[in-house]
Amino acid sequence: MQIAAHVLAYNVSRFIQPVLRNIEPFVDKIYVAHSTRPWAYVRRADQTKINPTTVGEIRAIGIGPKLEILEGDWPDEESMRNDCLSRAKGEGFDWLITQDADEFYEEQSWQRIRSILLHSANEEHFVTTWYNFWKSSHYVLLNASGAIKGTNAGFALRCRSDLKFTDKRLTNSTRSRIVDCPCYHYAYVMNDAEMLEKISTWGHAAEFNTKRWFRNKWMNWNESTRNLHPTNPVIWRQAIRFPLEQPDFAEQFALPVTPKNNLSLEELAGECIYDAAASLIDSARRLKRALKATFVKH
Repeated sequence: MQIAAHVLAYNVSRFIQPVLRNIEPFVDKIYVAHSTRPWAYVRRADQTKINPTTVGEIRAIGIGPKLEILEGDWPDEESMRNDCLSRAKGEGFDWLITQDADEFYEEQSWQRIRSILLHSANEEHFVTTWYNFWKSSHYVLLNASGAIKGTNAGFALRCRSDLKFTDKRLTNSTRSRIVDCPCYHYAYVMNDAEMLEKISTWGHAAEFNTKRWFRNKWMNWNESTRNLHPTNPVIWRQAIRFPLEQPDFAEQFALPVTPKNNLSLEELAGECIYDAAASLIDSARRLKRALKATFVKH
């Protein structure tokens, strides 16, 4: 069994060295896709911004022959991922791992994942459980049900000719199996400048008001702030102290956090308006799903 992994390298200077070290012992190849410009989801970003992470940074990590850097200019996330998938298929790999630069697995999880992939007969797509962290490895996000553990959109894809990425990390696979090997997801463990760059350039940049979210939920955050998810606010109820034992790699993401507990009246009003809008958006989505289910049923 041959396993390849792919990592997308835009604005990941904080993460790129530790994530490659996390992956390298357990796979046979790592494709790192690097673009000088961001994706074209927001045209002004595509035209004016330059990748803060350089190819030189990646090469200097010294991973060795397992590392291959793919340089290109991709219009969207799925195109970037599909180039990595095409390369893995062409080179005869059995599986392609999706591990973004801010995602980490403990060694025992990697060992179990390798065993599952080795003995997999019919499965074509695996997702893993994960914890989503907020501002620091000390804070974890509660999902809509009040739990700290959820599932990601995809982790391992069998390198078959008809499988591909169709929408960012989502694929056209019709069968997915969940593996409870938690991913420690540090996508929101950044300083203010890094976070502003992220939300201005990533695949969801056109799906929400980046300035309002950054002001109301990121800059004005404290432990009572609710509705934290940028595109679907209510699915991240709030951030709490991580209640479990931390893995060894968590220490390097234990960034200092200073909650903003003394909000002005204007800031409080802005948050209330944001939360009211989030509630309306959630109600509209629920109604749409209910109407769709009724239509399908009848």
